[in-house]
Amino acid sequence: MVQVSRRIAAALAVLGGFLALSSPVRAQDAYPSRPVRIIVSFAAGGGADIMARLLAVPLARELGQPVVVENRGGGGGVIGTEACARSPADGYTLCFGSTTTHSIIPHLQQGLTWDALRDFTAITNLGFQPNVLAVTPALPIRNMAELIEWAKRNRGAAYGTSGVGTSNHLAGEYLSRQFDLALNHVAYRGGNLAQQDAAGGQIPIVIDQITAMLPLIQAGRLRPIVVAGSRGRSALLPDVPNITEATLPDFRVESYQALFGPAGLPPAVLARIHDAVVKAVNNSDVRQRFIEMGTEPVLNTPTEFAAYLRDTSPMYQRLVEISGARVN
Repeated sequence: MVQVSRRIAAALAVLGGFLALSSPVRAQDAYPSRPVRIIVSFAAGGGADIMARLLAVPLARELGQPVVVENRGGGGGVIGTEACARSPADGYTLCFGSTTTHSIIPHLQQGLTWDALRDFTAITNLGFQPNVLAVTPALPIRNMAELIEWAKRNRGAAYGTSGVGTSNHLAGEYLSRQFDLALNHVAYRGGNLAQQDAAGGQIPIVIDQITAMLPLIQAGRLRPIVVAGSRGRSALLPDVPNITEATLPDFRVESYQALFGPAGLPPAVLARIHDAVVKAVNNSDVRQRFIEMGTEPVLNTPTEFAAYLRDTSPMYQRLVEISGARVN
């Protein structure tokens, strides 16, 4: 009996020593134990960069580690997105993604080394940024019905956007196809150039993100006809109807900003990041700042966001094919 007791005591001593040694290891392995990097696939100072830096400060507080924003621009967002996809799936490299990088480029550009659905973990959609369709004030158009009627009488009428393959380009193609308008897309090197030409009467129609259009709309130099998004009217233009109200109830072509990680993030790490992001936005002034930038916060779950990406991918593929846009 004494011998058995001694064996038990020895076993407990070994177990106690093991637990004492393993506790620091577990503490070191607890996520996160070092700084987290967020890759932004566009240049500093742009909308995605500003949003990422707004999020980084409260997110660092929630995670208890520094959050560093790294700009990896180039290739229309391809270079930074690829860097994220090729990073270890340990939660220490995340990336800002958008409609451009994860919904349009995969169908627009040939030879990509990554797959937008397979090679990323969808964390959350931070928010939608609706586009606005506006006309030059000289036109006798004040609503969507009048626009459709006018465009059918003026087939081949031009609409300007910030470039080929953008969400505003594809929104225009979608509208043109749905109502057989035969609109002619004019791609500018920047949305501000398209807006100025529409304000000056060189083109009749322009489509761009709401915050970019707001100054000219408020100055009376552009007349907003409809907000092109799926989430109702915008707080920035509450008197302008949303396109889903009557014209196109199933419209889903819109710009989003989202947070991704490499494919295969461990479930516990994914849950930790998602929880921290939601708290970072909701427990600070970030939500209001996003709204002021024209972003309507969403903060859906990883499962919900992944389903959204899967469901809308075929639509974006069709729209890219319809537009004839292609980048080699």
